[in-house]
Amino acid sequence: MKTVVMSYSFTGNNEALAKRIAEELKVEHIRITEPKERTIGTIAADFVFGRTPQTEPKAQIMAAYDLIIFVAPVWMGQPAFPMRSYFKQLKKHPQKYAYISISGGANPGLSGTLKRRTGVEAMAAVDLHIADLLPPEPKPTPQDISEYRLTEQDIENLTNRAVTMLKEKLLNWV
Repeated sequence: MKTVVMSYSFTGNNEALAKRIAEELKVEHIRITEPKERTIGTIAADFVFGRTPQTEPKAQIMAAYDLIIFVAPVWMGQPAFPMRSYFKQLKKHPQKYAYISISGGANPGLSGTLKRRTGVEAMAAVDLHIADLLPPEPKPTPQDISEYRLTEQDIENLTNRAVTMLKEKLLNWV
């Protein structure tokens, strides 16, 4: 099965995780980028207006793969907005995919949101949380969470968790 890891990252955390997952699985890694610099303001505007940002590479690149493993953050309960063009492509041309995220906190409706956006159930939805990496006391603030950058040890531990969960889920689909 020809597999690719496609990642988008605002802070670098998901990018670091995606690179390591691709290395672990011995598959290609494609970085999703935007021509314009993203800010907190553009995140809010995309949320309010439901915009689909322009990204590279074009979503049609997915046709070359049997399984796409997306690694990207979740913002305000939604997969990162730069993923929208890829999800629209999946809705038109269904493919097997999984979604892995390291984000601020729990996203209990992630699987349902992915299915609504893509029209296809994800083979796996792995929701990892930065809040779990921080000491519980004092309680981490939103600023603590948003400023946190994964350490090498975090990346190793999260990669092991994500790959294990991914392999377990994929066994049910093969």
